[in-house]
Amino acid sequence: MSFLDAVFLALLSPLILVLSLHILFLASSKGDRSAGLEPGARSGLPGAMTIAIPVKNEPLELVVSSVSHLGRVLRDTRLDARVLVVSDDDEDYVSRLQHAVRSLGTAVPVRVVRRGGPGGRVAALNYALKLAEGDFLVILDVDARPTKDFFYRLSRCIERGDACVSHWAGYWARPTRIARALAFSTDLAATALYKGRQRLGLLVFPLGSGTLFRVSSLRAVGGWEDGVLQDDVIVGLKLHGGGFRVLYDDGAILKVLVPSSYRALRIQQLKWAYGSIESLRYSFKYLKGVSPLKSLEARLYTLQYIPALFTLVVSVATPLLALLLRVDLNLLSALPAVAVVSVYSYSVARAASIRGLGLLRALRVLGTSSAIGLAVAPVVVRGILLGVSGSRLRAPVTPKGNEDVEKFSEYLEEYVTALATSCLALLALLQGYYLAAAMGLMYPVALLYTLIRGSGCVRAEPHS
Repeated sequence: MSFLDAVFLALLSPLILVLSLHILFLASSKGDRSAGLEPGARSGLPGAMTIAIPVKNEPLELVVSSVSHLGRVLRDTRLDARVLVVSDDDEDYVSRLQHAVRSLGTAVPVRVVRRGGPGGRVAALNYALKLAEGDFLVILDVDARPTKDFFYRLSRCIERGDACVSHWAGYWARPTRIARALAFSTDLAATALYKGRQRLGLLVFPLGSGTLFRVSSLRAVGGWEDGVLQDDVIVGLKLHGGGFRVLYDDGAILKVLVPSSYRALRIQQLKWAYGSIESLRYSFKYLKGVSPLKSLEARLYTLQYIPALFTLVVSVATPLLALLLRVDLNLLSALPAVAVVSVYSYSVARAASIRGLGLLRALRVLGTSSAIGLAVAPVVVRGILLGVSGSRLRAPVTPKGNEDVEKFSEYLEEYVTALATSCLALLALLQGYYLAAAMGLMYPVALLYTLIRGSGCVRAEPHS
C-alpha cells in the first residue's frame, strides 16, 4: 500500500464509521410505524400544556397560519392546552399580530407577548419557560405542522420520562429535487438517529421543534443554555446529565419545512455544523454523570458533520498527492468505502420500500442527497472551523417562502473549491492518474448538479 492509499483510507475512515453506525441504527429501527391511536386511548395530559412559538422577522400571515392550524388540531380534544407566541419584533408588529390572532376566534386560548431585549432564540425559549402555564411545555417552529395524533402521542410518551421527541417528516414550499431529497433524508434520519438509537439504549436528544418537556424538569436544569446556537442538543445534555429521561415517539409526526433552494440549505447547514462543535464542547460539561459508553456515543452523535470535512479533503488531497508522489490511487484502497456505501444504500432502499418508494426513486433521491451534501461541504467546514475557534457565528435567518430562492453570487467559497479541485483533477488526468483525477472531480460534478438541477422543480409527489 502506497502512502497515497494510506492517506486516502485515513481520510475516508470518519465517513466509513458514521455510515456503519447509521447502518446499525437503521437495522435496529426495523418495524412499522405505530398505528394511529384509538379514540379511547386519547386521554389528556395529567396537567395543562403550553405550546410556545418563538418568532422574529416572520411573515405575519405565517404566524397566523400556525396558530390557526393548532386551533384545528386541538379542536374537540381533551387536552388542556394554550398557545403562547413569543415575539422579538417591534411593538407595531406585535400589535398587528395580536389583532390578527384575536380575529381567528380559535377555541384554544392564544397569548401573544413581546419579549424585547437581547439573547435571541434561547432567551425567547427561556422567557416562554418562565411564562409557561401548567406542567408541560412544547416548543414549535412557526412553520411546523403537527399532525392529528401528535399531542396525544407525546402526552402518552412523556408518562415514562421528562421529555418526549416527535418524528420529523419534511414538507416543502416548492417541489425541487433538493426539497424532495431533504424531505426523504429528514424522515430517514429521524428513524435512524432516534428510533434506532433509542432501541439500542442510547441517549435521545430533544429537537428544537416538536419536543414535549416537563416544565419542572426544564426548570431543574436551569432551562436552555444562554448564548448558544444549538439549543436543542445542549438542553438535552443538561437533562441527561441531571438524570432526567428523554424519549422518542415514532408515531408523533411533525411536518417540518425543508429548504427548496441550495441557498437556504447552505445557511441551515452552516448553523448546524457550527452548533455540532458547540454541542461537543458542552458535552464535557454536562455528561459527567453518564456512563462512558453512552457519553462516547453521544459525542460521536454531535460530530455528524465531521465526515463532510474529510470527504472534501479527499477531493482536494488525492489528486494533489498523486501529482507530488507521482503515483495513482490503488483501486483496492477504495474497496472498504465502496463496501460500506453499498450496504448503506441497500439499507436506505429497504427503508424506502417501507415508505412506499420504489428502488429507483430511492436511489435517485439518495444520489441527490449525496450530491448536495458534498456541494455544501465548504460551508460545513467553515461552520466547523468557526465552532472550533470559538468565534461568534453571524448567519442570516434561513430564508422561507418567497425568499427561498437561489442567489448564485453568494456561493464564492463553493466556486473557489470547484475551481481548485478541477485544476488538480485536470493535471492528474494529464499525468495518467485516472483514479486520483476522479476523486478530484467529485466536488465540481456535485456542485454543478446541485446548482443546475437541484433547484429545478419536479413533478409534485405526496409527502404528507
